[in-house]
Amino acid sequence: AQMRRVKQVLRHQYYNSDDVSYDIALMELDHPVQCSPYIQLACGADPTLKVSNFNNCWVAGWGATTARSQGSSDDLQEAKVHLIDLQLCNSSNWYAGDVHPYNLCAGYPQGNIGSCK
Repeated sequence: AQMRRVKQVLRHQYYNSDDVSYDIALMELDHPVQCSPYIQLACGADPTLKVSNFNNCWVAGWGATTARSQGSSDDLQEAKVHLIDLQLCNSSNWYAGDVHPYNLCAGYPQGNIGSCK
């Protein structure tokens, strides 16, 4: 692990804290990280890529590590997840319409690992 401080955060211009839409940001670190077998650069997707053509993706962040947790992790977390159909995500047993067309629903139907924790 390597410790860094965030020097600057650039949030998406349409970020909305009420419904957490466009919840993505770029962060500038106080100094560069040294790449190693454990620390690698993230790749940005080609803008013409259709995410819906894939079954899996990777998510990363400092969000909650358990369901209904109020806190966040001090360590950057990552997980390989499955993309889940928006209709299933918005069903009454799941998110009941809270997932918007501009969001991705990702995780596993049985839970435990997902983009929300």
